[in-house]
Amino acid sequence: MGRSKVGQLAGFTLVELLIAMALLLAVLTIAFNIFSSSNRLVESDTGRVMAQQNAQTALDLMAADVREAGENLELDLGISGLEFNNATQSLTVRRSIPPLSTGVKLARLPLCYVSGSSVQVVGAVPGSTTATSRCTYSDGNSDGEDDNVMPWRTYLTAQSGVPQAALLYRPASGGTPALVQSTTVQSVQAQTTQVTSGVTVKRVNVVLGAAVPSAFTPANNSLLILVDERRYMLVGSELRLALGGQTDAQAQPMAFGVTGLTLSATLTDPTETVSSMSLTGPFSRVKNIVIGLSAQNAGQGKSTTRTFQSTIFPRNIETARSTPGAP
Repeated sequence: MGRSKVGQLAGFTLVELLIAMALLLAVLTIAFNIFSSSNRLVESDTGRVMAQQNAQTALDLMAADVREAGENLELDLGISGLEFNNATQSLTVRRSIPPLSTGVKLARLPLCYVSGSSVQVVGAVPGSTTATSRCTYSDGNSDGEDDNVMPWRTYLTAQSGVPQAALLYRPASGGTPALVQSTTVQSVQAQTTQVTSGVTVKRVNVVLGAAVPSAFTPANNSLLILVDERRYMLVGSELRLALGGQTDAQAQPMAFGVTGLTLSATLTDPTETVSSMSLTGPFSRVKNIVIGLSAQNAGQGKSTTRTFQSTIFPRNIETARSTPGAP
């Protein structure tokens, strides 16, 4: 009897062992659930943060560009600082080239003579020694280059020779409305000098990315305008950005896992909402632009889709209204 009592005091009964194991299992289950919940929370938070960084950052960049749309592009020109299409999920932001570091602004060059994609912007037409007033060579600072051409050459050199966005512009005349078409400037050719019958003729040609349409001619005072252009486009699940004269294929990704891009504008006089706007506007009627961007996180954390929206008021529209002008 004494040995049996000592054995009971020295060990655990089966019931006690089962209770202990049950308690241990309960503790482990609680610990596992806490760990799993914490892990899911971390993954979810990481996914939300990464999705926000992916989409919100891209949207902020787009909004900043839209806010500056139309800078130094007079409303009288009829050129829109914004061009977008909700159906194709594309947005183009356009503004004038800012002055060079010297303070010199880029002039709008005349079409003096056109041959395919080559536009003569200075000098008499081939076979002549007398230039029109618009095309007369002028070198007021004696640097050996036409005063209007040199800033173009300087700007293109600073862009490392990369093609730049430009516009062909035909002013309105009588009952004929203004006409605008996008193009790219590939290069400004070296100045040529020709002496004919004792008369020195200097010419400069600009090479475009495509042939000049027949609607743009020297006779109707057409112009070539260099512009700063940024094109956003949704390609698959990537939001891409093309700068200057870059092609769609050269556009660089700026957001991944994009599931949607929505674009609209609120216009005034009369008030209406539109889902597209062309190269010719109506930019002067724009009150605000609404951009919505939905995107997933960029590969880290739990897959999460976030949608962000921004309403932008282009600040240059009122400025342009107060400073009308003609090219």
